[in-house]
Amino acid sequence: MRKQKISILLAFFCLTFSAVTFATTSMFKNSFQLNSEKQLNANFNPMINDFWEKNAQSSRFLGVDNKEIYTVSIRTGNNKVIVISQGRNESVLKYKEVAYDLNQQGYDLYLIDHRGQGFSERFGGDKHRGHIEKFQDYVDDFNSYVASLNLKKRYQQRYLLSHSMGGTITALYLVQYNHPFQASVFFSPMFSINLGGIPTTIAKIITYSNAEVCRWFSDKACYIFAGSDYKKKLFPDNNLTSSKLRFSSSFNTFEQFPETQLGSPTMRWVAESINATQQAIENANKITIPLLVIQAGADTVVTSEGQNQFFDSVTFCKGKQLLNISGAKHEILLESDQYRVPALSKALEFLKQSQQGKLTCIK
Repeated sequence: MRKQKISILLAFFCLTFSAVTFATTSMFKNSFQLNSEKQLNANFNPMINDFWEKNAQSSRFLGVDNKEIYTVSIRTGNNKVIVISQGRNESVLKYKEVAYDLNQQGYDLYLIDHRGQGFSERFGGDKHRGHIEKFQDYVDDFNSYVASLNLKKRYQQRYLLSHSMGGTITALYLVQYNHPFQASVFFSPMFSINLGGIPTTIAKIITYSNAEVCRWFSDKACYIFAGSDYKKKLFPDNNLTSSKLRFSSSFNTFEQFPETQLGSPTMRWVAESINATQQAIENANKITIPLLVIQAGADTVVTSEGQNQFFDSVTFCKGKQLLNISGAKHEILLESDQYRVPALSKALEFLKQSQQGKLTCIK
């Protein structure tokens, strides 16, 4: 009887502890045979580019206020699908390697350039301003896109993958709309922005008021302080990844396709984004599918505080997991192998658990 009690306690401990996992990256196994830095050059590599050219089918649809939104689909006859919600100042081209890796694991893919960036229609006064009038527009666009895909009829297994700002969009979408997804993975989600020590309430007042004052004097939305049009990033100055090859592969796409270039965010974008992160945390208890939150341990773009609050607020579903990749910078999917492989492998393992029915969503 005593042994039985001990076994039950150990099982309970393991179940509880699995919700929060911290990764060590000194040693890792590439069990999914993910693409490695050794196979890359400054423009991905011929294999990845050939895969993209053969399989990436682009299209457009009209989002909120009839803004044109650019999308890409990769359909190779799989019964599993992943929809990707990207971060700020990203285009679908940035996800070439990710799309290749995920497709090799048997997933079809759908990607969207959120309004105001990538190949999608711009606004805010010119093509360089990272602007949004209402963050909700991102969410409504995303819902329109997903609804148009008819995923339930096409696929047996349906998942969401998001990065940074895309995580905020995804979180709000999951609680506002009926959706077809069975699980969601968040990479470096934007649930609290690094404001340089400025209290959130003060930052909202400053950015909202400056955005309104700007309207009185200009037809263009005001950049954040010290903000500017697009400037080419240099690897030594970047705070996004420690992988020089992945940095080059990704950011060279802005030079190859100048129409995807974007400058700094506007005051309005920051104000709306702060408000959206707070809404995402406040409503996280309404999310009813298993989720995995992957944190970058050395992130200086977003902070872990909001991610932890969001994770703790997901109370409906027991099938939630948290992974901290120690030493990784914000762009985990563009990071060095020592960070990227454990993170993406964990995501694939999580989705595999979902397919095996091992994740539950009961209070």
